[in-house]
Amino acid sequence: MINFQKIKIEDRKLIESFYKYKTIKNCETAFANLCAWKFKFNAQYAIIDNTLIVRICHPEKGGYCYFCPIGEGNKVEIMRSLIAHSRESGEKMQVMVDCKEMFDTHFSDYFTFYENRDFFDYVYLRQSLATLSGKKLQSKRNHINKFMSLYPNYEYISLSEANAKEVLCLDRCWKAKRIKDNALWTKEYDEEESVIRYFMENFSALGLIGGALVVEGKMIAFTIGSKVNNETFDTHIEKASLDYEGAFTVINRDLALHLPENYIYINREEDLGIEGLRRAKLSYAPYEMINKTMATLKDE
Repeated sequence: MINFQKIKIEDRKLIESFYKYKTIKNCETAFANLCAWKFKFNAQYAIIDNTLIVRICHPEKGGYCYFCPIGEGNKVEIMRSLIAHSRESGEKMQVMVDCKEMFDTHFSDYFTFYENRDFFDYVYLRQSLATLSGKKLQSKRNHINKFMSLYPNYEYISLSEANAKEVLCLDRCWKAKRIKDNALWTKEYDEEESVIRYFMENFSALGLIGGALVVEGKMIAFTIGSKVNNETFDTHIEKASLDYEGAFTVINRDLALHLPENYIYINREEDLGIEGLRRAKLSYAPYEMINKTMATLKDE
């Protein structure tokens, strides 16, 4: 049997040591996300033949969902070991197929496959979000010009644990307005608030990067994210007061402007099938969509 351990904040250095092998850009694989959502997904890891294996609990279907192995080992043999482990333990097994070529060659008969467009990640070039150049992004530049004309003395500040109270206050105000319009999302908003609190209480330890917009001493927008791999930054959370026109566009651009230059890509995560959110994410002209294929292990 394979010995899996719960992922803890103290494991960050170990987990990120495998990022030199990691090309996967999926938001679920970011270390900060794995820690912050542990109350729901119970993220675990094991190391086999100098290769990192990460899995999360599947709260709706039971069993575990695995990400493809990352490291120097023989990934085909490691995947065979994971299949054997799941069958021996009687656990349902799913895999997010980030390693499609390997699955097509070696495991197509072992699994059934499906996709859900609602969970595809939107990935952008950092430079594109920082400059908003080109005809397709003219409307974004217009939003920023309007914001600048209304609030010419706004500030962009970096986040840390010291900003926790202001961030949580803005999130609660944002949530109250959203729940008033759509009470069906109350549970999801409450879970997200728990994640934001966890992020702000453990900002440095999780390796987070974030920023906020301040107008006349008041925080009106914030964004929080971390790296998925050494070239990809993931925006986990982005909130803005609805009373300040253009604030979402400005916080998005300003984060891209202030990120370290090693980040070529920015993952802005999925749209969850929400029509307005899908329109907004598409309007930024994504560089690529991460097609998340899920594989479910067949019974023997």
